[in-house]
Amino acid sequence: MRRAYRRVPVSPPQQQQGVLATFPAPIRGKISNENLAGAQPLGAKVLVNAFPTQTGIRIRGGSKLIATVANAAACLSMFNYVSGTVHKLFASTAGEVYDVTTVADPAVIPAAEFSGQTTGYYSFAQFATAGGSFLYIANGTDKPRLYDGASWTAIDGGSTPSITGVTTSTLSHVWAYRKRLFFVQVGTMNAWALPVDSLGGAATQISLAGIFQNGGSLLTGATWSLDAGDGIDDRCVFISDNGEVAVYEGADPSDANNWNLVGRYDISPMLGKRAILPIAGDLLLETLDGIVPLTQVVAKDPAALSLAAVSRNIEPDWRSEVSARNSHPWEMVKFPNFSMGIVSLPKTTATEPKCFVVNLETGAWAEYSGWDTQCLIIHAGWAYFGTSDGKVMQAEIGGNDNGKIYTAQIAGQFDHLRNPGITKTVRMIRETWRASRDFISQLSLSVNYQTQWPVAPNSAPDTTALDLWDVGLWDQAKWDAAQAERQTIVRWHGGGKTGFTVSYQVQVTCGMTASPDAELVSLDLLYENGQLSTG
Repeated sequence: MRRAYRRVPVSPPQQQQGVLATFPAPIRGKISNENLAGAQPLGAKVLVNAFPTQTGIRIRGGSKLIATVANAAACLSMFNYVSGTVHKLFASTAGEVYDVTTVADPAVIPAAEFSGQTTGYYSFAQFATAGGSFLYIANGTDKPRLYDGASWTAIDGGSTPSITGVTTSTLSHVWAYRKRLFFVQVGTMNAWALPVDSLGGAATQISLAGIFQNGGSLLTGATWSLDAGDGIDDRCVFISDNGEVAVYEGADPSDANNWNLVGRYDISPMLGKRAILPIAGDLLLETLDGIVPLTQVVAKDPAALSLAAVSRNIEPDWRSEVSARNSHPWEMVKFPNFSMGIVSLPKTTATEPKCFVVNLETGAWAEYSGWDTQCLIIHAGWAYFGTSDGKVMQAEIGGNDNGKIYTAQIAGQFDHLRNPGITKTVRMIRETWRASRDFISQLSLSVNYQTQWPVAPNSAPDTTALDLWDVGLWDQAKWDAAQAERQTIVRWHGGGKTGFTVSYQVQVTCGMTASPDAELVSLDLLYENGQLSTG
């Protein structure tokens, strides 16, 4: 008897469908104050040696040695003098001041402008009178020096010009307000003001002893231009080393009818007498708790100021660096050429050279490693920094750090790829850039909140070195590649990582002559969903 078989239809095994997730470049910059499992889009977990623009992430330029002022000691201050087309740059060590505008050999220490000083941490102010343009510097232990474009004069009661009424060697900070020069007297609650349009004369004492309530002494002062320019609405700001701020309005400290206290406010202590940056009708104050706008200081309770800090997105990093580096004074500068603010992080024996940078248009933060920013200055439109070993460096120029390579690292926040708790396997990664020069990028992944970086890639071959005009051969020389139009570059890489949450990672090593000129636009992850993760 024949057995009957019933045919049962069998479905072919289903093939796993790949899913594509796109991550625009993290233009919000580094974010270290968000929950790891709930980070918002467009933020970076790591952003080193890469700058967040409005359209992507730009690999930073290098730095170039322009002068040496000491072989083992720090460059403590830089200041510049401007008069018409004359632009001069000066740098100081603990005992000397040098003209570093143009030096014969940047590796050789030039002759000092003057020496015999007891400290090199200066405040400076440019001031113009009918007699021309002048530069005042003061450090609180030596007589202030006045530069007239040709020579330096030590200012005291018998010099020309002279300042009377105060021991000039105690003047530690100088600034200009309403056509007057103002000074802080070190270790006291006193400020001093000179007559209008004067480089000297009988100084008028301004005592803050009855205004400040928390003790300490006067640290610094500045002009607060509410309309981002000089005018009758400017206010004079005094700040103590214990974090008290007094704001005055008026033009004559000797006239009670023309000098009024607007208010007294509390902040956390400042990080140095030069830790102030005027910007867009405001004053940014570098404090232990972050960078606080003065407009917020006068409007908010002190307990709420950290929430209004410009540096809010990197608050954990800020506090960590303050803890490690606050034995040295900090400062910051505005670098308009790159819409950038630079915050110095002075190097100590236990810390690495680096600084914070911020996009002044978007407020996005990043970190530059390898830049030993003991002090900062903007000179002739360019940023310079002095180092802890006596070098003066030009910033954001070329594609290496004075002959040393550096590596940019970009890592996105960990992402659940639309399925929290589900294991995902990333098969492929696609990068999209806009660039005008060759570069080598390396893509990788980290999973499950554990960031692990592979060995960085090599730098691209130095085939994009620029030739000098009137030296390079026509039709052979490579001229300024910054003029070349950026091209879109798209490349696929293997993935091979599995986890319930994923972070993309990008590394680019720079060691070429020319600046990288490469901007990350986006990354795409092609992945497959797996099972519910149990560990």
